[in-house]
Amino acid sequence: MQTIIQRGLYGVCLFLLSLSAWAGSTQSFTFHAQSYQGSRDRQYKVYVPSGLTAPAPMVMALHGCQQTNDDVLQDWGLTAAADRFGFILVAPFITSYDGLRNTNCWGFWLGGHRHQGAGEPEDLHQIAKEVEGRFSVDPARRYVTGLSSGGAMSVVVAVTHNEYWAASASASGLPYGEDSASVSFSGCPGSATFHTVARVVSDMRAEFNDAYAIPMMVLQNNKDCTVVQPAGRNIRDAQLKAFGDTAHDTPTTAQATQMACTPVFGDDDACKHTRYTVDGQSGSRSIVETVFYDGPIATPNPDDTDHGHYWIGGASGRNGKWSLQRGPSYPDIVWDFFSRHPRALPNQPRITVTGLNPLRLQIGQPFADPGATAKDAQGASLSVSADCSSVNTSQAGQYTCTYRATDGAGHTASASRAVVVAPNSSCAKASSSPASHIGAKRARSGGWFGLRVLASGDGQDIGFAWSFWSSVTLHEGEPGRWYVNPPAGCAP
Repeated sequence: MQTIIQRGLYGVCLFLLSLSAWAGSTQSFTFHAQSYQGSRDRQYKVYVPSGLTAPAPMVMALHGCQQTNDDVLQDWGLTAAADRFGFILVAPFITSYDGLRNTNCWGFWLGGHRHQGAGEPEDLHQIAKEVEGRFSVDPARRYVTGLSSGGAMSVVVAVTHNEYWAASASASGLPYGEDSASVSFSGCPGSATFHTVARVVSDMRAEFNDAYAIPMMVLQNNKDCTVVQPAGRNIRDAQLKAFGDTAHDTPTTAQATQMACTPVFGDDDACKHTRYTVDGQSGSRSIVETVFYDGPIATPNPDDTDHGHYWIGGASGRNGKWSLQRGPSYPDIVWDFFSRHPRALPNQPRITVTGLNPLRLQIGQPFADPGATAKDAQGASLSVSADCSSVNTSQAGQYTCTYRATDGAGHTASASRAVVVAPNSSCAKASSSPASHIGAKRARSGGWFGLRVLASGDGQDIGFAWSFWSSVTLHEGEPGRWYVNPPAGCAP
C-alpha cells in the first residue's frame, strides 16, 4: 500500500511540475465532418508556445489505442519540447469511429481509412489545414508522429498526403497497408504476420500522388510484444525500396551512420540510432532513420499491459497510459529528426549540410563547423549564413547549428545540424568473459530471454550469458559505459 501511495504522490508531483512548465496556451477545437466518405466530427487541441514571432513548425501527434489526446499533451513530453524548440503542437482525438476496433484505435488497417480523400487520413489533413488557417505555420515544416495505431496512422498520412507533410515519425507503428493480423494479442513475446516488403512498396507506390520522398523515422522497442519487431524493420525496408535508387535501396547500401541514441533519461536500453540516406553518405538527406532499442517489458503505470509497448517522454514526460519516462527521449530525438528535414518547396533554395549530421564531439574537443552549401531553384550557388552560437564544447549536451539562404526573389530556406557533446572517454580497457562483464556491470543480459550479453555502452552482443571461458575486451567511454570498439579519441 505504501508503494502505491508513493507512486501516486510521485505522479501528482510530476503532473504539477509538467503543468508549471507549460509556458504557452492550449486551445480546443471541433473539426466538423465533411462530405467525403468516412469523415466524422473530431475534437482536437492545439498547444502554442508563448513568444512565437514568425511562422512556426507544426507537429501533429496521434494517440494510440485506449488513449486520448489529453494523454499526448500530459504524458509524452511534447508540450515541453514545443516550448523548447518553438513548434505548434496539434493533438487530434479520434472522437468516434466505425468498424470493430479496440477503444480509440485509428483505423490504419481498414480500407476506408488509408487512402487520400476519405476517412481518417483526410480528416487529419483537413485538421492540419484548419490549424494553418488559425495560426502562422511554416509550410516547409509540417510534421506528423504517433504511437501504436497512431504510429501506424502517421505512416498512412505520410503516404496518402506525401504532397503535404515534410517528415513523419512512427513509434511502435506498422507499415502502410498492413492488416489487423500485424498486431499481436498473444502476450509476450508476441507473434504476428506481416505483408511482404514488396507488397508494402507496391501499395505505397499505388497511393503516392507526389514524387517527393518524405523522410521517415521509425522508433521501435525490440522487446515490444504488441507491435513486434520486424514491424519497424519492414517500415524501414519499404521506405528504402520506395524512395532509394537501385544502388541505395537496402539497409546495407543506404546506411550512412549508426550511433548510440541521445539524449536519454536514465537507461539507454542499448539504443541505436541509424541513418539511411539517399546515397549512403552521412551529410546527405535521410530516406529513413531508425531508433531501435531493448526496452523494459513492464512499466510503472498499473493500467498498462506490461507488453513493452509505449511512448518514451524523457525528463519532461510521465509514466502514464502506454507512456514511459525513462529511456531514449522521443521528443528530443524526433524533433532533431524533424528539424533536419524541412520540405523543399517550389522555388525555395535547397541547402546541403556538409559533413556529419549529427556531429559528435567529446567535452573540450575543438569545434569547427563543416558548413553548408545552397543553390536556388535554377541551380545557381547562394551564400549561406550559419549560426552555431549555442554550441558549447565545455558542457555535455545537444546543440544546433542553423543555416539559412535567401535567393534573389526573397525565397528563404533553412537547415540545421545537431552537435552532440559527450562526456570525456576514460579509454580504459577490460578483458573478461561475457558473464564476468555482467558481474562487473560493464555489460547486461539481453536478446531473447536474456540469453545474450550486451555491452553497456553500444549494446553490441559479446556472447552467451553463461560463457565464463571466452574473453572479450571492452573499452570504457564516458564513465560506466563500455563499448566493443574504442570510443572516438581512444587508441585501438
